[in-house]
Amino acid sequence: MKRILSLLVCAALLLALTGCARAAGGAYKLDYITADGMRMSPGTYGMNISFELDEEGRGTATYGGSTVEVEWEDDGSTVTLTGPNGVLEFSKSGKSLILHSEGTLLFFNPVEEDED
Repeated sequence: MKRILSLLVCAALLLALTGCARAAGGAYKLDYITADGMRMSPGTYGMNISFELDEEGRGTATYGGSTVEVEWEDDGSTVTLTGPNGVLEFSKSGKSLILHSEGTLLFFNPVEEDED
């Protein structure tokens, strides 16, 4: 009986965690950057980067005044954006998407609806 109860509890936890998983669709903006143990604001360096991802695997990425079309995939732990300039792979951490680039981490966080 204990074994069956343990299995049921594990199954319930697994379902709860699966329900918490979030597909990457939505709007994101570059929130902060870390490099050499320092946290930096992207605004300090004129880095205004954002992207919007629809539920069908397409979207747009904006840097400064330029906007490009992208396609994206979410495999559960990695979000891959493919655009005219190549492929970027983001790791997922909670609601954040993190781009790793030569020891520098760029943290993209969801744009809250009232931030439009």
